[in-house]
Amino acid sequence: MKALNLSIVVLLVASLLQACGSDSTKDEKKSVAIAANAEVVKLTSVPKKFHYTGTVSSVNQSTLSTRIMGQISKVLVHEGDAVNKGQLLVSIRSNDIQAKQKQVEANIIQAKASYKHAQDDYKRMQSLKSSNSATQKELDDITVHYEMTKAQLEAAQKAKEEVDEMLSYANIRAPYSGVITQRFVDGGDMANPGMPLLAIEAPGLFEVNAKIPESDIYKLEKGDEVEVLIDACPEPIKGSIARISPSSRFSGSQFDARINLNPSSKQKAVIRSGVFAHVNHFKGEENKLLVASDMVINRGQLKGIWTVSQSNQALLRWVRLGKTYGDKVEVLSGLNEGNQVVTSSKGRLFDGAQLNLN
Repeated sequence: MKALNLSIVVLLVASLLQACGSDSTKDEKKSVAIAANAEVVKLTSVPKKFHYTGTVSSVNQSTLSTRIMGQISKVLVHEGDAVNKGQLLVSIRSNDIQAKQKQVEANIIQAKASYKHAQDDYKRMQSLKSSNSATQKELDDITVHYEMTKAQLEAAQKAKEEVDEMLSYANIRAPYSGVITQRFVDGGDMANPGMPLLAIEAPGLFEVNAKIPESDIYKLEKGDEVEVLIDACPEPIKGSIARISPSSRFSGSQFDARINLNPSSKQKAVIRSGVFAHVNHFKGEENKLLVASDMVINRGQLKGIWTVSQSNQALLRWVRLGKTYGDKVEVLSGLNEGNQVVTSSKGRLFDGAQLNLN
C-alpha cells in the first residue's frame, strides 16, 4: 500500500514538472521576436484594364476560284507550300477555250487585212476627190466601208481580250507571294464557277478580329494601343485598333474590332492564323489596392497575405485577388487601405508570432 502511494506521488511530481517545462517553452517561443519588414497598403492609380477575346488572322488572305467549268488537270501545290506571285497553282482543261482563241486570232488577222485594204482605198479616194476625179458619193461609200472594217478589227481584238481573260481562269496563279493554307480540290475533280480551289495567305502581316461587348464599345477609339496575348508567345504583342464595326446587327450583341499587330521578329515566328488571342485594352485610370505578387501565400485554393496586428503580431489574412499589373496583383477583399503587410522576414511566420519591425 505504501509502495502504491509512493508511485502516485512520483507520477504527480513528474506531471507538474512536465507542465512547467511546457509552459516555459511556450513562453520562450512567444518571447522570441521575428525580424521583419512591413509596409502600409495604399491605393495605387493604375490604367483601367479591359479584356476581350479574338482570333488571329492574316491581313492578306484569299480564296482562289475560277469562272469556268472544266475538269482539273492538276493541282501543283499542297498545304504549307510557299509560293511566289504569278506562280501556276491549278491547271484546268481548256481545250475549247484554246480552240476559240485560235479562231479569234484568225479573225484578227482577217480583220487587219480588210482594214488595211479599206484604209488604202479610203486614202486613194480622198486623193481623187481632192482632184475632182471622184464624186462625193464614191467617197462616202468608201468611208462607210473603211469605218466598218475598223469596227470589225476592234471587235475581234475585244473578243481576244475576252478569250484571254477566260483562259486566265483555266490557269490559276498566285495573286501574291504567300503560303497555301487550304487545298479544296484534287486532279480529276470538276471545277465550277465560284467553287473554291485553294486558300492562300501572305505571311508576316497579322491582325486580330476581337469581339467587343456593347457595354465597352464606346470606350474604344481607332488608334488605341493594346497588348495581345497568345499561348505560343510568353511576351505580350503590341497592337493598335485599326477598325471598329459601327453595327452589331450580324454579330449578335458584340461588335467586331480589327487590331493590327506589330510583333517582333521572334514573336512573328510563332504567330499562326486561327489561334485564340486575349486582348488587353488600357483606357483611363482607377484606384486599386495592390500588393507584390510574391507576398501571396497559397494554401490549396486559398490565397493569404501576412499582415501585422495592432500588437505587432503576425496575422495571416485570407484575400480574394483580381487582375495582375506587372509584378503586382489587385486585392479585391480581405485587406483595407492602411493595413500593414509583411514584405519580408528572417524567420518562419505563424499566426501570433511576435514581430520586430525594422
